[in-house]
Amino acid sequence: MTRIEQIERIDRAIALSPRRASYRETHAIYSIDLHRFAQARADLDTAIALSDRPYLRFLRGLVCCQLGDFAGSLADFDLAIAGQPENDQFYRGRALARAAVGRHHEALADAELLVKLAPQRAESYYARGVALSALGRDRDAIPDFDESLRRRPELIYPLHARAVAYDRLDDLVRAAADRKEARRREEATPHCAVCLDPFRY
Repeated sequence: MTRIEQIERIDRAIALSPRRASYRETHAIYSIDLHRFAQARADLDTAIALSDRPYLRFLRGLVCCQLGDFAGSLADFDLAIAGQPENDQFYRGRALARAAVGRHHEALADAELLVKLAPQRAESYYARGVALSALGRDRDAIPDFDESLRRRPELIYPLHARAVAYDRLDDLVRAAADRKEARRREEATPHCAVCLDPFRY
């Protein structure tokens, strides 16, 4: 089935059992896949009202970030972490959101903890690179972007972040090379959402 067909079936399920939080969560995930972020947030609002849990808060925080509402995401990330502090992915979301709103030292603290909790994940190093770059430490950020790409070479967003860091270090040749490679990958894998979006669930 296509995502549209799946949404149609979930719509029917919701009509039959409107108080099933899991149906709303599934509808939200399908909506995210279609970049219907406002719909996803509405679905998650309802799911949380019906049956609040940390992962739903994390997911709504990511959706808020995809809508550009970084400040609005922070309360959800805070509650997700308070409810399940051992879940490393929650720190990724909050680190990136904190960096986006200028809370750079807190972003770095989250990212350092993330690297400690999940050193095997490429996303951990990306988050730390973003925080370091936001603090003006571009030379320190680049090895983290390198490591992120080494661990998951299919990711595209670390290339964009590394290009910005190279720009600020006046290394225009490497910056241009990263942007060229990012464009090439975007054209080759246009439907790889996790490659393109650092806030992907």
